[in-house]
Amino acid sequence: MARHKSIERPPVGRSVQIEVDGMRYEGTFSVNGPTVTVDTLLLGSRHATLTNDPPEIAAKRLLLELVYLNERRTGS
Repeated sequence: MARHKSIERPPVGRSVQIEVDGMRYEGTFSVNGPTVTVDTLLLGSRHATLTNDPPEIAAKRLLLELVYLNERRTGS
């Protein structure tokens, strides 16, 4: 049986991808009650309360926020 060898825990949830300025970003998202959470290995995680949007749309928005926060932090 194969084991995950990374010290990071493997992503849990459904895949989410976006493209910003020709770069592809991806992560996973999960829904727990009214909360959607996006997790990425390089950008961190972010969560929000679901509103009228489907969870997939909310997850893409959260991933976009993570991309922009990382750009502001790194100055790129």
